[in-house]
Amino acid sequence: MDFLSAKTDSALARALPVNRQTLAGWRKRDSVPYVECIKFCEDHGLRLDWLLTGLGPMHRGDPLAEGSIIDTAPDDQILLELLRELDEGDKKELRLVARQRKRLSTLENRLQELESVVAGIIKPS
Repeated sequence: MDFLSAKTDSALARALPVNRQTLAGWRKRDSVPYVECIKFCEDHGLRLDWLLTGLGPMHRGDPLAEGSIIDTAPDDQILLELLRELDEGDKKELRLVARQRKRLSTLENRLQELESVVAGIIKPS
C-alpha cells in the first residue's frame, strides 16, 4: 500500500496497527471489517468512499470533493477516472472533440429556434 509506504504484510500490520494474523485473516476472507475502515479513515483524514472505491478525492476537506467529483453521476465519475489515465496528447484531442460537439449542439439548437421563428412568419396559406 503506497499511502502507508508498507511493502510487506508485516509493515502494513504495524502501520494499521493490527496483529499480523488479523491482517492475514482479512486477506484470506477478502474482507476488512467496516468499522476498521471507518477508524482508519478518521485516523488518517481520508474519505471513506475513496478507501472503498478508489474514486474521488483521497483526503477529507479536499477542495475537489466539494461539489465536483462526489456530486457527479456514476457514469461521469467513470469518465473522469478514464480521463485521468490518458496521456496529455489524448486529453488535448478529447477536449477538442468535446468543444466541437458542444459547438455543434449549440448550433443545432439555434437552428431549431430559427426554424420555429421562420415557420411562425411564413405560414402556409
